[in-house]
Amino acid sequence: MSLINAILKSGISEHSLEFRLHLRYELLMLGVQDVIDRLRDSHGSALQDHFDLFEMMRQEDEMEMSSNVDSGSSSPVDFENPAGMAEALTTKLNNTVALPHFISLLQHMLMIPGDEKHIHLWRLFDMLLQQLSLQTTMGQMSTEVEPSLVQIDIDQALSRLKTQNDYEMLEKELAEANEELEMERKRVIELENRISDLQDDAFSRISDFSSSPSDPCHSPTPTILSTSTSSLPQVRPPACGPPPPPPTAAQLRSGSISALNVPQKNVPKPPATLRTLNWNVLPLNKIKTTIWEKMDDEKVYKNLDLEELAENFVAGKGHKDNDTESIYGTLQRKMRTDTLVSVIDSQRSQNCTIMLSKLKLTNKEIRTAMLTMDEKGKIPKDMIEQMLKYVPTRDEMTLLKEAVEKYKSPAVLAIADRFLLEVGQIPRYEQRLKCLHIMRTYKERVEELLPCINSVTKASTSVSSNKKLKQLFAIILAIGNYLNYGKKAGNASGFAVTSLNAVAGVKNAVRCDRNLMHYVVGLVDQKYPELLRMQREMSGVFEAARCSRPEMEQELRLIEASLRVVFTELRAQEKILEEEELEMKENLENNNEEGETKLKRRRTVKGDKFIPIVKVFVNEARMQFKEMEKIHAEMNSKFFDCARYFAADAPGCSPDDFFGIFAKFLNTIAECQQQLWDERDEIERVKKQTMARKVFAKKGRGRRQQRNSDQDFEKLISALQSGEIFSEDLCRLRSSFRVTPRKKILVQ
Repeated sequence: MSLINAILKSGISEHSLEFRLHLRYELLMLGVQDVIDRLRDSHGSALQDHFDLFEMMRQEDEMEMSSNVDSGSSSPVDFENPAGMAEALTTKLNNTVALPHFISLLQHMLMIPGDEKHIHLWRLFDMLLQQLSLQTTMGQMSTEVEPSLVQIDIDQALSRLKTQNDYEMLEKELAEANEELEMERKRVIELENRISDLQDDAFSRISDFSSSPSDPCHSPTPTILSTSTSSLPQVRPPACGPPPPPPTAAQLRSGSISALNVPQKNVPKPPATLRTLNWNVLPLNKIKTTIWEKMDDEKVYKNLDLEELAENFVAGKGHKDNDTESIYGTLQRKMRTDTLVSVIDSQRSQNCTIMLSKLKLTNKEIRTAMLTMDEKGKIPKDMIEQMLKYVPTRDEMTLLKEAVEKYKSPAVLAIADRFLLEVGQIPRYEQRLKCLHIMRTYKERVEELLPCINSVTKASTSVSSNKKLKQLFAIILAIGNYLNYGKKAGNASGFAVTSLNAVAGVKNAVRCDRNLMHYVVGLVDQKYPELLRMQREMSGVFEAARCSRPEMEQELRLIEASLRVVFTELRAQEKILEEEELEMKENLENNNEEGETKLKRRRTVKGDKFIPIVKVFVNEARMQFKEMEKIHAEMNSKFFDCARYFAADAPGCSPDDFFGIFAKFLNTIAECQQQLWDERDEIERVKKQTMARKVFAKKGRGRRQQRNSDQDFEKLISALQSGEIFSEDLCRLRSSFRVTPRKKILVQ
């Protein structure tokens, strides 16, 4: 309120009555009067003074405006009474050239309805008259009307106003709909709680009423058939080969003899014995057609500071790294439920009941879903796997039928027994359930396998064709030959990719928190900065490092086997249907009513959609599987070429092992690079702090002046809030002004 009063008291408002009235009417149309009425008499005296000051200035301005209007009456104009203002306006325009236009304006306004549908028209009149009256009274409009004021697109203006009105109505309807939705949600929760209480009460009453909780005849606990899970994928640990055996004495002798035939590289001699880079040197017969062929690593020594390299990695003290391991455990929960009359094993019945409580479907719904191959997706795929564990055996079906004959109704059976009895009457239930599980999990298995295949293909192409990686290998080879000068591991023409991670194992002799990788990264950052973009170009190796070739091939074969199971069952169902149709045809020709009656009992259950649904699935899945096999073959070809390019054993190599080396190597480079950058930032920060202290010492006086300016601004805000800036008006308010109640105007 202090801000509103200040705006109405200063600036243009201070010298223009019309502008003050226009601005105040805008605030009143926005509903400021309703806010004042709600907050009055409920807050402090300072806010009450601002309310009274707003009302006093309003009344003074209206009295001044009323005196300027020649209404012909001694009483002032009531600016909240439409009839009074119309009468004053008629008196003002009487005997003037503007009176016919005023009459025409009223005549046309009488034609427009005042309902909510046409509210946007009244808003348009209001906006136009506000702008025109403000421009006229402020002296911004000449006697000749400017063309720009009359060139108004009425359709566009009405459309925008109507859209705004519709938006407000929709917003109101949305708020009401949200309230109704919240009430309905609460009602649903209450109903669910009531249903749960009623079910618990019904189960307890039935349990108390039953005199024999279970049938004395119990069948032994059946074992889960191995065939029920034969189509499910097996989880196996990633295959990794055993470590290579140590070289024999004969191999060492042969290696030393063959080393005499290796051409010597022009490697500078270090001034002292340096630390050893333990890499696996490749023999010359494996260098051809690989990345190491025609490697110009000797040119790298021109850009190396060999003295610094020798100083940082002189043979001396070592640093040990500590590895930590984490062990995770699992928690298992068991639930127990009461049963009614049961003829199957108690533990099996209990577990089956728990499964059905999670499934939340009736036996009729389960039967319908199985006959239609769950085309509506009512059974979750994880529950299908659980249902495979509770396929009724022949012995169980015999006991269940005997119990039904004994009690003359299946209603006396427990929940699990009743479920097994119902599903046991579905033709080829177990095979049907296996096919349903395969169909529901096929898409997910394919979607998990395809990205793995594509990532290995992409990584193989990016790694084998990356020129920056080859240049980095040349730098590492040159540094390694310099460190291994005069040693058995020196004078190498190449090294195995498994030796990449050995670079970080060479500790710095000057700083215990630095190693050879820090030196390589710092060198590359200074003299070969373009090589650091290699990490972005080879980002695909991180995804490929998660893919195991044996596991992918095994999953591919399991998918193929599962499709074969579905196809076999489809052929079996089609054969059964053909035999029944042939038998039916023969019975009809022979007029064998007894055989026809038996055939009707054997005939496929009504509503069985196994054959049409499974046939469509098999056709689509076979085409998709052939395409996936083609992509997998292309992956193997590119991966083998990439492995051979880096002198690795392609047939015995897996993407998770091969690309895992590159992924760890890139992560180590990124960590070392970040550490070097943090160190540089810290040095730069210290320099800036030192310079800032000197600069701030000179600018202390300027800060004190700025602080005084901030204090003046705070004093101005305080004066506005307390009303001190309106001291003269407040004195006049407290001495003579009294607030008069006003009628509220309903604003659409």
